[in-house]
Amino acid sequence: MSAEQQVSGFFRAGPIWRDANVRTGPSLGSRIIELLLPDDGADYRADAWTVGEEVVEGTIISDIWLRLVRGGWCSAVNFDQDIVAGIPEECQIPPNEVGQAGR
Repeated sequence: MSAEQQVSGFFRAGPIWRDANVRTGPSLGSRIIELLLPDDGADYRADAWTVGEEVVEGTIISDIWLRLVRGGWCSAVNFDQDIVAGIPEECQIPPNEVGQAGR
């Protein structure tokens, strides 16, 4: 993992390319707490990821969800897939521990 990818225990999620719902948990059934709009100047950071409900957006299919530093969970389909491919494995939270994992 490069120094650019990991900063102070967080990793780069990058900008979003489409409207993205931020939810209370890693599933489409979780409550929406924020709507993020595409902005090339916004470079989001996450502190963890987990396997959750599969999301399909066009040709992108992913069951990876990122826990954003700003709060909430967002599907990886909303981020640049080259950046998502480089997320650090050691930041994974097992799905059965998501509700127990604090900040």
